[in-house]
Amino acid sequence: MTLDKVQKNMPYRIKKVNFCEDALKNRFISFGVTEGAIVTLLFFSAKKSTLVVLINDSQIALRAYEAQYIEVENIVE
Repeated sequence: MTLDKVQKNMPYRIKKVNFCEDALKNRFISFGVTEGAIVTLLFFSAKKSTLVVLINDSQIALRAYEAQYIEVENIVE
């Protein structure tokens, strides 16, 4: 599943980040969006065009299309 499809307030582990361009790759890395990191969706904007996630104790805003490049897995059984 990708990050744009997750449930709010549930922790997920990043399985894979599919990079399409260097600028986006560098942006993800600077935010700590890397394989194995734990990410939690805090909320969507009104039109679900922007997501705010918690990763490494930081709140980060991502565009919905950017979140589609981040594959996650549920870590709560």
